[in-house]
Amino acid sequence: MSTLDLRHPLRPVAAPSYRPWAGHRLGEGGIGELWLAGPGSTVELDDGEHPSLDRLAEIHGASLVGDRALTRLGARFPLLIKVIDAAEWLSLQVHPSDAVATVLHGEGSVGKAEAWVVLAADPGARLITGPRRDLAEADLRAAIAAGTLGKAECEASDGRPGDTWLIPAGTIHSIGAGLLVYEIEQPSDLTYRISDWGRPATPGRSLHIVESLRAIVPDAHAVPSGSDFHLDDDAVTVPEFRLELVGGGLAIRHPAGQSLEIVTAVRGAVTLTGDGWQAALSPFQTLVVPAAVASYTISAADNAMAFVGSMP
Repeated sequence: MSTLDLRHPLRPVAAPSYRPWAGHRLGEGGIGELWLAGPGSTVELDDGEHPSLDRLAEIHGASLVGDRALTRLGARFPLLIKVIDAAEWLSLQVHPSDAVATVLHGEGSVGKAEAWVVLAADPGARLITGPRRDLAEADLRAAIAAGTLGKAECEASDGRPGDTWLIPAGTIHSIGAGLLVYEIEQPSDLTYRISDWGRPATPGRSLHIVESLRAIVPDAHAVPSGSDFHLDDDAVTVPEFRLELVGGGLAIRHPAGQSLEIVTAVRGAVTLTGDGWQAALSPFQTLVVPAAVASYTISAADNAMAFVGSMP
């Protein structure tokens, strides 16, 4: 593998994920998710090799992921970034905490806390953000076990462009039809389906009733964390990740060994400039800025927007 200059950014190859509920905003043929950067994302190097970001994190450690990620997760890629396009409801689901993931899947497994930013929404689009608040825990668990938990037992919220939601591990949730959503999450694909709304089960798409009952936090609900493309307190910060928004203008960033930064353009033209390098991004293109970069700038044209994911 050729030597990487980690004072320059990496451009991961976006990977489409085909889903039965997919819309058409990410391309034809059933692309429901576009995985922009994550452990399995590959990077094309000058020598023609295509290592994964997880492999590069294993080789380069803190120079790539930063001291914060190395302390929390070790030498592995610490985040997953994707865009979701739903023409139908996603499954009703729950993600495990780190502790539950370890019990159910073994040492080294991580759970999945995540955050959503609604990028676009058809009229009437909705999100499920937890169980109905007056539903007793015993009734919630009984409905999950019986396979009857549905929208009537859940709390739903309008899906409005610019709204941001934090979904802690253990929260029952779903993304509704007509929504385009940016998502940042832990580097895990552990999803337990409580209901798939009557879609036929397939080998790769079954229900996970036992796991769901183990993972749910009955009183957990998604936390509203911003609106109109403004984040509360200027960032969503939890132990698992930090999300910031850069709008029109110039932002100066300082990774300086602490954390990598994953920059995704979501609207308009965005340019990143560092010492000896410059890179342009159009919507849904992503750069991974290694922690070894001392500083760089993000320049967003008028009405342009980028999201920055990092480790807190």
